[in-house]
Amino acid sequence: MQTAARDLAGTSGASRSERAALFALVGAFLAIVSYGAAAAVLEAERLDDRRAFALTELRDPVATAGESAEAFSRFRSELDARSRFALVFGSAVDRDQRGFYHLFAGFFLYPAVAVDDPARADAVMVFGSPPPSVLREFERLDLLDGIWLGRRAAS
Repeated sequence: MQTAARDLAGTSGASRSERAALFALVGAFLAIVSYGAAAAVLEAERLDDRRAFALTELRDPVATAGESAEAFSRFRSELDARSRFALVFGSAVDRDQRGFYHLFAGFFLYPAVAVDDPARADAVMVFGSPPPSVLREFERLDLLDGIWLGRRAAS
C-alpha cells in the first residue's frame, strides 16, 4: 500500500524542472501579451493623432492634396461644370499616388467630369513631363510643383 501511494504521488506531482519550465512559459506568454497591449495602446494614440489631423484637413480640403494643393486649386479655377479633365501620370508616379490623385480630383474638381483619355478632355493635369501628344493638343496654363496644367488649344 505504501508503494502504491509513493507511485501515485510520483506521477501526479511535477518535477522541479517541469515546474520551472511551466513558469518560464507562463512568464514568456505574459511578456508577449504585455508587449502586444503596449504596442496596441501606442498605435491607438498614433491613430488618434492622425484622426485629429485629418479632421483639421477637412476644413481645407485642398490641403489634403499635400504638395500638389496649389496645382489643384489653380486647375480648379480653370474648370466649370461642363469641363472634362484628364489626369496624366509620368512613370515616376507610383500606383498609390495615382489612385489618391484620381480619388481626390473626382471629389475636389466636381462638378467637372473626369475622363480617362486626354483626347476627350478639355483640360489636363500632368504629373511629370507631358507626353508629346499632350503638348500638341493642349496649351500650357501653368507649371506648379512639377505639375503641368493645360487647356485644349483653340483649333
